[in-house]
Amino acid sequence: MRLLPKMLPLALLCGLPLLGQTNRACGEDIDTVALYKKVVDSAVFIVTPMKGGMAMGSGSLIHAEKRYILTNYHVVDEENYVYIQFPVYQKDGSMITDKKKYIERIPAGQALKGTVLYRDKTRDLALVYVDTLPSTAKQITLAKKSTSVGETTYNIGSPGAVSQIFSFTSGKVRAVGVETINVGGGGEVLHLKCKMVTATNATNPGDSGGPLFNSAGEQVAVTESGKTSASLVNLFVDVEEVREFLKEKKIIVPGDKGTEDERKLPPKKGAIKIDPKAPAKDGPAVPPKTDTPPKADAPKTDTPPKSDAPPAPSAEDEKAAGQLLQRAKLFAEDRETYPGKLKDLIKKYPGTAAAKEAKTILDGLK
Repeated sequence: MRLLPKMLPLALLCGLPLLGQTNRACGEDIDTVALYKKVVDSAVFIVTPMKGGMAMGSGSLIHAEKRYILTNYHVVDEENYVYIQFPVYQKDGSMITDKKKYIERIPAGQALKGTVLYRDKTRDLALVYVDTLPSTAKQITLAKKSTSVGETTYNIGSPGAVSQIFSFTSGKVRAVGVETINVGGGGEVLHLKCKMVTATNATNPGDSGGPLFNSAGEQVAVTESGKTSASLVNLFVDVEEVREFLKEKKIIVPGDKGTEDERKLPPKKGAIKIDPKAPAKDGPAVPPKTDTPPKADAPKTDTPPKSDAPPAPSAEDEKAAGQLLQRAKLFAEDRETYPGKLKDLIKKYPGTAAAKEAKTILDGLK
């Protein structure tokens, strides 16, 4: 018991670092204030307008030239348009963090209108396009590979439980691997089975879709959700899943080699009306069924000429189909989800070897 007084100051120093201080005493040399300033202008506050209210979440700018915002599917849901806001600064250089002021900017026409281009329910990811960027916006770098157990990670988000947005937390990576979870709200439940980072970083509704990043400011995952029944166990969609998602959509992020699909972006539509006094809802929400314009990822731009025989699949399609089949097989024990994923593969990549194998599997399930 006599050792306790000697150990206590060190425990307090490591466990409760003062704001603005580095972590040198605990074996790390990270200026967290500088790190926050480096990354915060890559983070965004997302508002999804809905009938009778709105849903809120977070995201990150991963491609400045193409103006692509990364977030969760459950943040945008099936809506075609959302509102995107980067941090706003006052004349003295201080950042505005009052959530109410950001919401008031929407009906005033001061928020960016984002078009949802792609969705992936199996990974709970979505990609949003904005017409323009503020001069302060910065692109975050996607890490080349997964983070490691024991690494310190940081995240920026806008939790609904507090009035301030673009908040910052830190934590430690506890595990990296495939996790099976259900994410739901309203009338839909997402069944996820993908590579995730488990970390002690605190997450709350409203943080969803925001970046989890390392000490170099590289995004290593996307904030997913917390497990309320466990202590300091929160989940983030791993960067390798993000890269696979982008690869399937033929999108090459800056710094990587390859040719990006130069598909036409959807035409601009009129502004969305939203009542700033309507009740706010953080996290996933399922909107009512309405007559909405087609999804951005539904139309095909370069339609090949019709012929009696379908064109042979390319080597790239064969590879992508094979990867999709491997992902589908992760759900082999789920007889409700598995057939649907196989059918999606057959529809998306007809004629490939993977599609033929998927058809054989489907026939065996009948």
